[in-house]
Amino acid sequence: MRCVSIWIRSLWHGVLWTVALAAGAESPPLKVTGMTFISSRAEETEVIVHAEQARFRPDADVADLDVVRARLSTGEDENGHIEIECDEGTLNLKSNSFWARGNVTGSTDDGREFSSAWVRYDHTDGLLFTDASVLMSESGTTLRGGGFRYYLHEERFRLLGGAEVVQDP
Repeated sequence: MRCVSIWIRSLWHGVLWTVALAAGAESPPLKVTGMTFISSRAEETEVIVHAEQARFRPDADVADLDVVRARLSTGEDENGHIEIECDEGTLNLKSNSFWARGNVTGSTDDGREFSSAWVRYDHTDGLLFTDASVLMSESGTTLRGGGFRYYLHEERFRLLGGAEVVQDP
């Protein structure tokens, strides 16, 4: 699938580059409805990002996304993954990293859930992180922290900035 994604992206780059050269300007953004980006290596799907709307900025190799769902592979296990939803995001098509913003929620396949104002995913390091306030729930317990680091390949969370138990009144 990666070859298909790269081929389509290269085709659009070529079309936009030709248009930009003819107009003597930078490549214009390309608006797409219902974009799905898939990055895989060998037989393992590593990153799937779906957005209701996307605006590709070919000169920066970036897509700005609206109403986003992402699924990140956490390792070689087919079941190991983390799901993320948010209002908007930015996907770097070269590095497969992204920045999710606005009402970010996420869950792991083992039942942990989190919410925050924003999270970033660094594909190279296999790291999902935020330094914004976060609520994290697991097995009926909710914790509030000053951010987190989630190491995808180890499937391990580290809550930052201290943690306090959030209790329902």
